[in-house]
Amino acid sequence: MEKLQALFAPESIIKTGTEMGITALKIIGTLLFCWVIIRVSSCLAQRFFQKQTQKHHLAMTERKANTLNSITTSILKYLVYFVGLFTILSFVGIDSKSLLVIASAGSVAIGLGAQSVVTDMLEGFFILFEDHYAVGDIVTIQDITGTVESVTLRYTKIRDAQGRVHIIPNGSVGIVTNMSNDFINAVVTVGIAYEENIDHVLLILQDEMEKTKDIDGILETPVIAGVVGLEESAVSIRIVAKCRIKTNFAVEVELRRRIKNRLDREGVAVPSLKRSIQIIQEKEK
Repeated sequence: MEKLQALFAPESIIKTGTEMGITALKIIGTLLFCWVIIRVSSCLAQRFFQKQTQKHHLAMTERKANTLNSITTSILKYLVYFVGLFTILSFVGIDSKSLLVIASAGSVAIGLGAQSVVTDMLEGFFILFEDHYAVGDIVTIQDITGTVESVTLRYTKIRDAQGRVHIIPNGSVGIVTNMSNDFINAVVTVGIAYEENIDHVLLILQDEMEKTKDIDGILETPVIAGVVGLEESAVSIRIVAKCRIKTNFAVEVELRRRIKNRLDREGVAVPSLKRSIQIIQEKEK
C-alpha cells in the first residue's frame, strides 16, 4: 500500500513526467538534428561534385557528378537514419548490450527476408561504377522510356514523356537501352507516291539534306538510307541524321517540315489514301 501511494505521490508524478518530457525532447532533438545533418550533407555533396565538373584536368562529366551526388546522398541518409535510430533507442532505456542484440537480429532478418534489398544495393553500385546510365540520361528500362531523375542504392526513378514517375528497383533493371551516350540518331521516313520517279526524288532529298547544317543539334549531314519499304500506297524512303543527345525529336520535327515544303515546291506527290466503294443493287425478280 505504501509503495502504491509513493508511486502516485505528486512528487513521483512530477518526476516521472519531467523524465518523460526530457526524453521526448531528446528524441525530437535527435530527429531534428538528423534532418539538419541530412540537408547540410546533401548540400555539401552537391557543391563538391559540381566543383569536380569545373576542373580543367581530370574533370568529371556533369551526368557522372549528378549520379554520384544522388548515390552519396542516399548513403548518407541511410547512415544518419541508422545512427539516429540507435540513439533514440538508448534514450528510451535500451542498454548497449540490448542494442547489439537488436543489431544482430536485424542482420539476420536482412540476410533471410531482405535479400532483394541487398541485391538492389549491389546492382546500384554496378550501375554507378560501370556507368550503365546516369542522372539526366534518356533510357528504356522494362519497356519504359523516360529521363532518369535519380539513382539511389535501391532504385532508379524515371519520368516518362507523359510526366509519370516510374520507380524501378535496381535488382530488376535488366536490359538497359541508353539513348544518351555520345550521340543519337534522328530517323525520318518519307512516303512518296508510286507514280513519281524515285531516283529524281532521292536527288531532291539529298540536295535538301545538304542545307540542314543550320539546324541546331545536327552533327553531320543527314544520310539518305534509300528505299526501305514498298507499302500499299507509298514508296518509303528513310533519312537518318546524327545529332546531339536529347535533340533528336526536335531535329525530326524540323526535317519533316523542310522535306514537306521542298516536295511541295518540286511538285512531288505524296500518297493519299483513296478508297472506292462499289454498290451492287440486286435486280428485282
